[in-house]
Amino acid sequence: MRYHFFGLAPDYRLGLHEEIFSLCYYGKGGFTWDEVYGLPIHLRRFYINQVKKVLEEKNKVEQAEVSKHKVSMPTFSKPSSPRR
Repeated sequence: MRYHFFGLAPDYRLGLHEEIFSLCYYGKGGFTWDEVYGLPIHLRRFYINQVKKVLEEKNKVEQAEVSKHKVSMPTFSKPSSPRR
């Protein structure tokens, strides 16, 4: 891995941009790219964890709703073929 004196390491840069995308996309307009890029790391991670908690809770509620309204389908056996 090659590091430059100035700038971010490539693997760190990738993680940073994944975090920026996540907050901008899943934050539903609550953050701009410039705001997220300028956030201190501890605040950026805090907001990412908050968005993650909200999405997990939303998924849990949706799964509960789906399972509550799920109708069990009758099972059918394969028809027996007539003997010749």
